[in-house]
Amino acid sequence: MDSAPPDTSRPLALDEVARLADQPATESQPENVRRALATRRTMITLPSSEHLLVEQGGSVALPEGAFVGLPLESTELHEFGSLKAPKELLSSYCPPWQPLLDYPRSAGEASQTTLSRMNGSPVIGTADGLYGEFAPRQAYYPTGFPFVCIGKVFSYSDVSLPTWDHAAVGFLVGPRTVMTVSHVLPWGSTNAKVQFAAGYYDGTSSVGPGAWSWATSMHGYAGQSVTAHDMAILRLSDPLGNWLGYFGSHPYDSAMQGGAYWNMAGYPSDIFSGERPSWQGGITVRDDDEDGDGQEIEHHGDGQPGASGAPFWGRWDDHRLAIGTETGYEKVSGPLGIGGEDNNIAAGGPAFGGLVQYGRDNWP
Repeated sequence: MDSAPPDTSRPLALDEVARLADQPATESQPENVRRALATRRTMITLPSSEHLLVEQGGSVALPEGAFVGLPLESTELHEFGSLKAPKELLSSYCPPWQPLLDYPRSAGEASQTTLSRMNGSPVIGTADGLYGEFAPRQAYYPTGFPFVCIGKVFSYSDVSLPTWDHAAVGFLVGPRTVMTVSHVLPWGSTNAKVQFAAGYYDGTSSVGPGAWSWATSMHGYAGQSVTAHDMAILRLSDPLGNWLGYFGSHPYDSAMQGGAYWNMAGYPSDIFSGERPSWQGGITVRDDDEDGDGQEIEHHGDGQPGASGAPFWGRWDDHRLAIGTETGYEKVSGPLGIGGEDNNIAAGGPAFGGLVQYGRDNWP
């Protein structure tokens, strides 16, 4: 869905978005895209000189050393400030066969911890990392843009592992580029693999089995630390962004502080055990701290385990532009307990835009 570049002054506030209607798809999904998303592809890596053996009954015997998936071909940790950041925004892309949505389709109430008073009356407990001044988190079924562009990243430190070591949220920011957090990825391993599932929902994808894709490259800044540079991009073996769409990026400016502009969507572990995504809107930024070309964007949106890597985005005209990716939280104590801070953090700044630009330039 092509549209003019958005007004760059600020994103639309929650009450402004509420006045606008969703935009339906304007074209039918092309047959090649429908077929690609409907096709279940199982990638198998074989040792050299080996081949697959199809046994009687249709089972496939994997020779010794073979594994399901693709190994990462290249990884790189960039020096801070080494990637050229875009001066302004990078536009999002919504294919004309995707409806353009502001709110996702509800898929059940979020699970909550119920406590009780001495007299037996119930109290809803709030865990660390979750704050109550914004709209409640809503579990949803991924459909339409941009919600089908958000999914799960599964990180394996060794290609032979039957299950993943770590999982996080990822979101498409280019035709083959996924943004996520750096601290869950297998830096340092020479025998790793990473997979992304767009529209992940209850162990599958809402848009079809073809929305699972193995990464071939991994670039980032921060390695295993949680900082303003805790972000990384993956190159996918399949052009999911061309089929589903992708987020753009926009630099955050402190003039936007306090506006109810921002959305988050991820897979917090306390909502359907992280098997269904949840969305939260109308979030405000409380403060931001620069760290070189990185930026800690502080907020009180959802910060439960499983939210790491979630897009933190706003709406500019018809574009959905991310200003960062959820990374962690801080607890800063003031003297005598006065003036402390307790915030969740999205990693952003020019470093964020630089990674998005790198992916688009190098991984078309």
